[in-house]
Amino acid sequence: MGKKKLIIIICGAVLAVAAIATLVVLGVKGVFTSNEKKLNANLTTLGKQFYEDFYYPSQEKSQEDVKEFIKKFEKTGIKVNLENIAKVSKVDQELVKSMVNSKTKKECDKTASYVIIKPTKPYGKTDYTIEVNLDCGFEK
Repeated sequence: MGKKKLIIIICGAVLAVAAIATLVVLGVKGVFTSNEKKLNANLTTLGKQFYEDFYYPSQEKSQEDVKEFIKKFEKTGIKVNLENIAKVSKVDQELVKSMVNSKTKKECDKTASYVIIKPTKPYGKTDYTIEVNLDCGFEK
C-alpha cells in the first residue's frame, strides 16, 4: 500500500508540474494576455494599417518628395486618434469595433485613444515606430 501511495503522489506532482509548465508556455505566447495588452496590440495594428495603407500612399508626390515630407515628422510624430483611424475604409473596421474594455464593457474613448507614428530612416512605408495611448477605463 505504501508503494502505490508513493507512485500516486509522484504522478500527481509530475502532472501538476506539466500543467504549470503548459500554462507558462501558453501565457508567453499570449493566450492569457490581459485585455489591456490585447487592446494595446489592436490599436498598434490599426495605427500600422492607417499609416501603411492610407497615409503614406496618399502622399501624391515622387518617392523622394514623400520621404522628404515624412522626414519632417521624425521627432514630433503623426498623432491620430481612434476616431480618425475609424474613418479610413482601409483599416479593419471589426478591429475598431472590438476596442472595448472586456471587464467594464466600456468602449475605448475614440478621441482620447490615439497613436503617435514616428517615421524613421530611411523613411519608407514601413520605417516608423508607434506609441499608443489607450483610454478604455483601465485603472492607472
